[in-house]
Amino acid sequence: MTTSILIGANKVTESEVFNVPAVPFTKTFHPVHHRDLIQAVKEGIQAIGLEIVESQYVLAAEGARMFGVYSLSQRNSDLCWSIGIRNSMNKSMSLGITAGTKVFVCENLCFSGDFLAMRRHTCGLDVDELAFLAYKSVRAMIPRLKALEAWQLGLRNYALSDTHLKVLLVEIMTNNVIPASKFHHFTDLYTNVYRDNSLWNFHESATEVLRESNLMTLPQKNKILNQVIDNYIGSLSAANDVSSLGHFYQQRSLIHR
Repeated sequence: MTTSILIGANKVTESEVFNVPAVPFTKTFHPVHHRDLIQAVKEGIQAIGLEIVESQYVLAAEGARMFGVYSLSQRNSDLCWSIGIRNSMNKSMSLGITAGTKVFVCENLCFSGDFLAMRRHTCGLDVDELAFLAYKSVRAMIPRLKALEAWQLGLRNYALSDTHLKVLLVEIMTNNVIPASKFHHFTDLYTNVYRDNSLWNFHESATEVLRESNLMTLPQKNKILNQVIDNYIGSLSAANDVSSLGHFYQQRSLIHR
């Protein structure tokens, strides 16, 4: 397996991100440069007592759009916390941050998919305010990172039958998480690499396939993938509730005979 997380020719160094030309301000549009956001987020990470152990970036739209990934020092034997940051200097999206994890063995990334938008690019946003907003956003990521880590590791507790595997696989292909052309790639990973018939296996196989997609689209695809899995877990709980309720009425009918 390749160790590169970011796929495509748009992977760049931090210096290249810093060297993207600034966009002039207007009365209503005050674009934050990628450099300023990166520096503010780094300060926020340091302020909460964590360290960045790896950073990678991609650029798009001739440098106007940026997505970065930071792997953090908080880790266990399976994965470490990661956060994703995004920014644009062309009004296409607000600057934001999202929770993520990185699995060590295969270098897979998983994002919660939801971005905590720090601020739109409006006038009046200076460096000090940006630093404070970044700190608040990074701090707000901690419970999200804890929840995402617990959710991801908890997938090992759910066995997955062949029938349900096929249903979930069709579901994520139907929702454009992975293309149908990657069916054989997915099944090869699920059968020969992870070798564990569980939701963890399903999730890791899917995120492995997703490593071949553009990082800009990865959080949204992760969000849909996670929702499909959550819906499946919810259906199991509902089935158990129905079974328990049926058992209750059956037992009560026996009592009144």
